[in-house]
Amino acid sequence: MTDESLIRTALDEWSEAFCTKNIDRMMALYSSNAVIYDAIPPFSSGVEALRTKVVDCFQYFPDGFAVEKHDLTVSIGSDMASAHFIWRFTGVPAGHPAGRHWLRSSVVWQRQTDGRWLITHDHCSAPFDPYTDKVVFNPDSSASASEASGACGERNPVGWFEIYVQDMERAKAFYRAVFGYAFTRLESPIELWAFPIQHSGGGASGALAKIDGCGPSGNNVIIYFSCEDCAVEADKAAAAGGKIHKRRFSIGSYGYIALVTDTEGNMIGLHSLK
Repeated sequence: MTDESLIRTALDEWSEAFCTKNIDRMMALYSSNAVIYDAIPPFSSGVEALRTKVVDCFQYFPDGFAVEKHDLTVSIGSDMASAHFIWRFTGVPAGHPAGRHWLRSSVVWQRQTDGRWLITHDHCSAPFDPYTDKVVFNPDSSASASEASGACGERNPVGWFEIYVQDMERAKAFYRAVFGYAFTRLESPIELWAFPIQHSGGGASGALAKIDGCGPSGNNVIIYFSCEDCAVEADKAAAAGGKIHKRRFSIGSYGYIALVTDTEGNMIGLHSLK
């Protein structure tokens, strides 16, 4: 088998190991002093940090999925080799975060004294648009435009929400106790206290609002808040004066949710991946 064939086979081995969640099989492809530039922080790490990070990620993937690679180029030297390509996960449920974008990888291999090739540098990333701070998810710009037109561009369709309250101080105390949020008073003719806003992000934010004639909505519209463990936040909600409507339950590969009622009578959702 030629050196190029060995490298290509090892790349397939990496994909199969990741997709079968076999961390030992995957890490056997790396040298002990390999430097990792991963798409997930930190900017730079070693093999033990990579092992821990990948094991932590496995729980969020379904039991069956695959890796699709395009534009693979392999270059071979006397004792160093490189490979670069773009790739994505396939076979994940529709809407799963891991299936929404392509990544680019550059991998450097070094020949060992016993003749094996091991990874000494692994770089995985996605480009970004410096004018918008948005990650570019698709290498085909025309495809991106087509997808954007059917999915509200690169941002979620909800741009703003308001939760109507009867007692603003009581409501702020509730959300502060459950999530640790700091609120900002907005300049407005009505009393609005905004949740934290990430101006470069693509999601939604909103505010607690006190408006004459607008009372709590009950369970007419449910807003879901992201959290680390929705079971923990549900207990915090109860301790802060709210009520648990539905305790943590699975929604399959999309994680878990719980439903609680705040101190004002609004039902809100809690979502976590564990």
